[in-house]
Amino acid sequence: MIFLTVGTQFPFDRLVKAVDDCIGCGVITEPVFAQTGRGNYKPAHMDFAETLARDQYAERFRQASAVIAHAGIGTIVMALDAHKPLLVMPRLKRFGEIVNDHQVATAQRFAELGHVLSAADESQVEPMLVRLFTFAPVRRVPDVEALVSRVGSFLNDLQVSRNNLTAGHTRR
Repeated sequence: MIFLTVGTQFPFDRLVKAVDDCIGCGVITEPVFAQTGRGNYKPAHMDFAETLARDQYAERFRQASAVIAHAGIGTIVMALDAHKPLLVMPRLKRFGEIVNDHQVATAQRFAELGHVLSAADESQVEPMLVRLFTFAPVRRVPDVEALVSRVGSFLNDLQVSRNNLTAGHTRR
């Protein structure tokens, strides 16, 4: 079973319809279960629920051979931790699917690292789905030292900026 999840904060009819169309034309032959959110599009070719209780969601995720989702960081991390092949499509602000386009950068970066497959829009869903069936995500290995270094640099830069601002106020 493939699990399609779009979260619950905003509808994502473009992705739900693209996947439903792929089932309808035979690109996907495996059963698909979708958590669709409160969108207007109602799938014709897959079982779905607008929302799932936490335990139901976790069970669907666990049972899935692959996951299709919006490019939310929570879903990406969950798929990586579970070693599930994941196809993401970012929500876009211009369609009212999200408040800004941060998911575009998230999808691009995780795809560059080999962790996910990414479809920039619905026209890329079908070719990416074909790849999903053989996709083996690169395992994520957290680099704690690099993270500590970046946080330290950020804090140092913040302190320098604060000192410069303070020095500017005392000169007057």
